[in-house]
Amino acid sequence: MNITRHPENTVSWIDLGTPDMGTTTAFYTALFGWNVAEPDANGYRLCTLRGHLVAALGPAEDTGAPYWTTNVTVSDIQATATRFTSLGAQIVVAPTQVGTLGHAAVTMDPVGAPLSLWQPGTHDGMQLNHEPGTFARISLLTDHSAEAAAFYRPALHWNANPQHTEFRLPDNSLAATGKPPGKPTAQQSLWLVGFASNSPAADAERARQLGATDVRQNADADVVMRDPTGALFGLTQRVR
Repeated sequence: MNITRHPENTVSWIDLGTPDMGTTTAFYTALFGWNVAEPDANGYRLCTLRGHLVAALGPAEDTGAPYWTTNVTVSDIQATATRFTSLGAQIVVAPTQVGTLGHAAVTMDPVGAPLSLWQPGTHDGMQLNHEPGTFARISLLTDHSAEAAAFYRPALHWNANPQHTEFRLPDNSLAATGKPPGKPTAQQSLWLVGFASNSPAADAERARQLGATDVRQNADADVVMRDPTGALFGLTQRVR
């Protein structure tokens, strides 16, 4: 669906730091039909579908396996970063102005999952989601779901169910929790980005032909894979 504004404390943007821009660009262009723009001065490349912003690709800045980054919109990034710290998170990159686009910060939550904060200026985030080839949902891969729930409830007003298997975000979207497939990155935990698909099985087969590898298929038919450079991603029909 088309988006004009992202509510506070919801996922507004996703991007991937990759060690091989050529391979990554070719993969997601072929799999999802994205148009990947020429890089800016920092190597950051915006991805669109039918002219709408959906994601971005950039050079990898972390060691270890690459991963899709989840960015959450906040109205006061400095206050949010301070609250994160008081609740046990680490601030990896302090709130920084990104030209007129907005302010960004990178955090590591108490269970070791990286999460980025975004206070929008002229860039509000993705303009299309919950359609095939666009963002559908996030899932927290962790062995410490109870600890994560205790953090995200006061940190971002995400409420977990009693079993700590699912978060409900302020826009009423759901984020599942699950066990990591081994150790997905150098981090202890990871937010998995899932993309909407009309047929996860068919798209997974296409992804294999393009160089992706299987990680697992869940009972609800969601598929988790690694792209050709090793970044985890999901394919799902459960878009809300």
